[in-house]
Amino acid sequence: MKKTWLFRKLNFNLRTEVILNISFLMLAAILLIGFTISKINERHVIQEKVRYGERMVQDFQTLLDFISRDKKKLNFDDPLFRKEIQDFVHLYIKEKAFHDLIVVDDQFNLIAKKKADLKPLPSIDPSLKKAIQTGELSTAIDQSGSFLSTSYKKLTIYSPLWHQGKIVGGVQMEVPIWDMMMNLLEWKRIILITIVFDAMVLIVFGSFLLSRVLVKPIKDLVRLTQKISEGDFSQKIEETSKNEIGQLIGSFNRMFDRLKENQESLENYLESLELANKKLKQAQEELIRTEKLASIGRFAAGVAHEVGNPLGAILGYTSILQKDGMNQEESRDYLKRIEKEIERINRIVRELLDFARPTKFEIKEVEINQLIENTLSLLSYQKNFKNIESRLELQSGLPKIKGDESQLSQVFMNIILNAVDAMPEGGTLTIQTRTHILKDVGEDRLQRIYLRRRSSDPMQSDYSHMRKVDPLVSLFKKFSGGDQLVKIRISDTGVGIKKENLENIFDPFFTTKAPDKGTGLGLSISLRIVESLGGEIRVASEVGKGTTFEVYFPVA
Repeated sequence: MKKTWLFRKLNFNLRTEVILNISFLMLAAILLIGFTISKINERHVIQEKVRYGERMVQDFQTLLDFISRDKKKLNFDDPLFRKEIQDFVHLYIKEKAFHDLIVVDDQFNLIAKKKADLKPLPSIDPSLKKAIQTGELSTAIDQSGSFLSTSYKKLTIYSPLWHQGKIVGGVQMEVPIWDMMMNLLEWKRIILITIVFDAMVLIVFGSFLLSRVLVKPIKDLVRLTQKISEGDFSQKIEETSKNEIGQLIGSFNRMFDRLKENQESLENYLESLELANKKLKQAQEELIRTEKLASIGRFAAGVAHEVGNPLGAILGYTSILQKDGMNQEESRDYLKRIEKEIERINRIVRELLDFARPTKFEIKEVEINQLIENTLSLLSYQKNFKNIESRLELQSGLPKIKGDESQLSQVFMNIILNAVDAMPEGGTLTIQTRTHILKDVGEDRLQRIYLRRRSSDPMQSDYSHMRKVDPLVSLFKKFSGGDQLVKIRISDTGVGIKKENLENIFDPFFTTKAPDKGTGLGLSISLRIVESLGGEIRVASEVGKGTTFEVYFPVA
């Protein structure tokens, strides 16, 4: 069972909560002590009152003995003696201020009382009868209320009367106790004032002492903890005592020092990581530029061939123009042909320069259909493209994606060039763009995340957890069901990729081409570019039938 303080649920701060709980306990203790003292004092006052009544009875017995000193036997039937006793009772009551006083003989006949009419009493108090019969004094207190608050009304004393060693009657005295009640009330008033004063002292001085000894150090710890959570390690708490609070502060300071050292180490590590990341990014950009230049080199020959044809035509036309006898209309026709060929050369060179020109990396919204058309137009000058049938199935109104145009162009150029190289005898290149809504897939498919073992892996080792994500499954791991994606599908009817090579095509420097045909970095760089933009590449291939690449990007 969870234990809580009395005032925990009221959401006080620590200082108020401690003071309230301690004040509650101390007040309860003071009240208990005050109540105990009050009851002890009450008992003492009652005992004093009883002893006072017993002394009054003894005084009455002494006076009775004085009155009857010459009589061997008391005759309560003698009217003179009875009158003498009645006068004595009146004088005694007046002097001692009793409430009442009753004198009876040993036969329980009324001898004297407060009122002088001497009418027979309705009944004799059983306690008085018992006192006469046993010869023992007894007392009775009339009280009301509960144990916590008792009100006393009267004290009655029952005592036998003796004469020459024999019981001759009895006396019943009602002793006033109003003075006792006033005394008790005064005591209770003093105790109440003491409780209030002690409570004020506890709250004022206890608050000060608790704040100094307990609350302030804890508040300092809380304040410093908040600063540490904000990364501020500029302050520490001074150890001012050797008690548990001081030990707590000492432990906290040692933890503070370790955290500060770890923070400094972490900052240094982060700085080194930032520097390494910066260098890695620079190396990656340099690698991308290198592959870009390699791509330029791959189709530079095709571009040279495309430029050579119009140049040959221009040379032929200029030779004809140099001949004599040509009329003005023929000259104008050859000049228009020369202008057309020059525009063709200018367009080819400008497209090549646009692709080769170094550009600043910039993420912006990109129109994929336009980018694919521009890339395909640039590659169409390749010699190998002459026997390739290109099919564009571009969805109109395709959503834009976010990326860098130059890098995206390089991705599609690498995939298209690989497709062209896979069809040396000609074939069909199909490029499709679609909007793709990803559907949820079952957990059984999500479990196939890593590629299977490679044949080159040692038998006693398993490197599957270090493999790239399975291209058939990774798409469903990166995106959630219902996501809208842009899908670019590039298919060829080439020779295809062998199964044992399919899982290696994204590895750096992996290639099955001749050394002068590629570096083996194209697809590796393309994968990095696509993944850096939040996209995914999937590939499927069948030997002799062709290869299909699917590239997915989230909608901008």
